[in-house]
Amino acid sequence: MKYIEELECGDTFSYKDNMYILTSDFKSNGSKLCYSLVSGFPQWLNPDTIVYHEPIYILDSNNNTTPIKTTPKK
Repeated sequence: MKYIEELECGDTFSYKDNMYILTSDFKSNGSKLCYSLVSGFPQWLNPDTIVYHEPIYILDSNNNTTPIKTTPKK
């Protein structure tokens, strides 16, 4: 679980049984714009919203699963 303000642009996450992708848009109060991957509708979420960071995976030519967006190792 992470606060939405800890995620980066393009990260995918689940919130209230729905999958979203985070955009680079934000409001002056810190709200972040996210798009539902199920319905396609946008939603503004407060920066203190707790979400589950869940990357999306694809299959390559060798049937290996790899994340669409790779995150650098810290």
